[in-house]
Amino acid sequence: MVEIRSTTAALDALWEDGGLWLFYPDYRGSSPYQSLLAEALAGRAEAAPGTIDMALEASGRRRIVFHLHWEDALYTDAGGEKEVAAAISESLERLAAFRARGGRLVWTVHNAAPHEDRFPSLSLGLRQGLARLADVVHVHCQTGMELALGLGAPAERIVIVRHPDIAPAYPDDITDAAARRYFRLAASDIVFANLGANRGYKDIDGLHDGFTALNALIPATRLVLAGRHPGYFEQRYIEPRQGIRLVPRFVDDAVVQYVVRAADFMVLPYRRILTSGALALAFGFGRPAIVPDLPALLDVVRPGENALVYRADDTADLLRVMIEAAELPEVERLRMGAQALQTGREVGFDRLANALLEAIALTRDSAKGDDRTSTIAATAKISTSLLMLNPRPAQAG
Repeated sequence: MVEIRSTTAALDALWEDGGLWLFYPDYRGSSPYQSLLAEALAGRAEAAPGTIDMALEASGRRRIVFHLHWEDALYTDAGGEKEVAAAISESLERLAAFRARGGRLVWTVHNAAPHEDRFPSLSLGLRQGLARLADVVHVHCQTGMELALGLGAPAERIVIVRHPDIAPAYPDDITDAAARRYFRLAASDIVFANLGANRGYKDIDGLHDGFTALNALIPATRLVLAGRHPGYFEQRYIEPRQGIRLVPRFVDDAVVQYVVRAADFMVLPYRRILTSGALALAFGFGRPAIVPDLPALLDVVRPGENALVYRADDTADLLRVMIEAAELPEVERLRMGAQALQTGREVGFDRLANALLEAIALTRDSAKGDDRTSTIAATAKISTSLLMLNPRPAQAG
């Protein structure tokens, strides 16, 4: 693992001739992560969205970093298995060529695997290639480091920086009372909330069932569910059953603060997860979380201080913890909120930017000569094996 030291002079020297930091894919429309990192890099690197081809073209003219985030975007537009294999092989080859020309590759491992993993063996091959090829492999937790090592990343190239606070990306100009009025919630209500799209790696049905049982036992409890849902709705929210406020659409940035500030606890019912932006958001707004006992979450939360923990995929235990949360005295809920806010503010994007820049500086000399050649050769071997299993379609003409 790269040892990070706070040496501002070294960080600035790396970019004294004007560096270009290209990030891919461009998901700024759905997550503030890349925008906040770009702001933190400002003054030391010109951060902008870009493709591998753009990075290759620029690598001969200026110092450049290609920062890959959600790697499945490299083959999203490919159709069947053979097309996906060809896209992955071509991407690895281009990244190897970029690195051979002196470019630096940073890979942030957001997920253990794509959420919709169409071809697991191919996506695994891509991640193994990236783990060997990247100059810096950035993970958000100890579980992520173990994953990166298992994929073949050299320990000295792995950097651990927790998911930074993303709350500054959202408006925050209302009171908790105003947020509750938005949803017609009483000050005395005990409010649980979940924010984000309903996807397969989340047990939203279990949360719904657990809350339904909770509301029957403690009528003052409420649940706000906000995120994408099939259909189109003009209403601010709908109330499908007693105690539930449903915002069944993409939640605009201006509305995020209403959802989170209305809540006493944010409930994150993951079935599997490596990096949780929703947890970073909850802590950034000073809201304790209720989470399953998945390793990557236990790396981040402090049970009983900023979070309550239940057994994953166990609706009965989720109900038990929600009852525990609802029965906490107000002073205890406020204490947990203060602890959550402290945790959220501990890591900002400035820290991440500094860590990545220094890691690149520290690995610059070690990535020369035989090391770089052998890494490119290993990546080429993975690329070739993918093509042997799934040869490229013959070219027309």
